[in-house]
Amino acid sequence: MPNELASLQKIPVTPRERKFSRLMLFFESLFKVPVFGCQHCGECLLSSTAFVCCQGCPKRLRNGPCGGTGEDGSCEVYHERKCVWYKIYYRSKLLKRMSLLYKLNKIHNWNLENTSAWLNVFRKRIDGPIWFVHHDKQKVKDILADDAQAKN
Repeated sequence: MPNELASLQKIPVTPRERKFSRLMLFFESLFKVPVFGCQHCGECLLSSTAFVCCQGCPKRLRNGPCGGTGEDGSCEVYHERKCVWYKIYYRSKLLKRMSLLYKLNKIHNWNLENTSAWLNVFRKRIDGPIWFVHHDKQKVKDILADDAQAKN
């Protein structure tokens, strides 16, 4: 599978590193769970999803909503709550990070589940966070223009 579609595990997680990862995960959990609803996937996408954990989706979708999202933004699985991607869309709009929603996020590497995302960034297993988005509206226009041109 190409590198752009999946986080290929170049550096395996050793048993010793897994113990250290549990310690780091504990400290990550103190902040990320109450603030962002972190699900400990080990491949944090918070910076791409407007600081809403996309793993809160019952289907654990990483690249947008499923086809069953209601017109009112309700979740297909749990009708009484809003779709996680509905929240991500509106928060992205508010934070001027819409261009990041057009970015294809990698397929989840289940070997990294319940490991520290920061440790995985430092060990170069996953890409680091995207801190700043400059000229978001122009980027969205450029992406849409490229899509239109590709269809012709």
